[in-house]
Amino acid sequence: MVMAVYGAQVTPNDLDVVAAPEPSNLRRVAALLEDLNAVPAHFPDWADGLGLQQCRDWRPEPPTQQQLDHLFVTRLGMLDLPPTLTGTYAQLRPGASRLELAGVQVWVCDPDEVLRRIPDPPRAKDLLRAETYSAVRERLRTDRRPHGLGYLNRRLTE
Repeated sequence: MVMAVYGAQVTPNDLDVVAAPEPSNLRRVAALLEDLNAVPAHFPDWADGLGLQQCRDWRPEPPTQQQLDHLFVTRLGMLDLPPTLTGTYAQLRPGASRLELAGVQVWVCDPDEVLRRIPDPPRAKDLLRAETYSAVRERLRTDRRPHGLGYLNRRLTE
């Protein structure tokens, strides 16, 4: 989503949310997951992934970073809660900008943080997006405005 906010022509597969790790916030995240009827996505080829029945039986309790560290299927789409893979809250929050998406103020991390964390070797989706990422990286050198914000707001409010 961050790359789309900054003008990349990509369709995000999911929404990544790096939650503040305080217990009170994790309880709010757990309640939100329940409201969204969230269940962890099942990927049989993931070595450390949950089994199908474990996904079905999963509950957001206790509301810890480890318990909530999943890619979820929700009634609104895919939601990923990676506490460290894409950077910790403490790493991402200082450079984040407050932007309005679909009428809601949200914190969006610095796009350089995302670009810096593209794995080496890149994943298949990163290879497909390499040209787009390169264009965003180039534009950010001279213009740090979130060029994709208008497009995303139209899509989110349709």
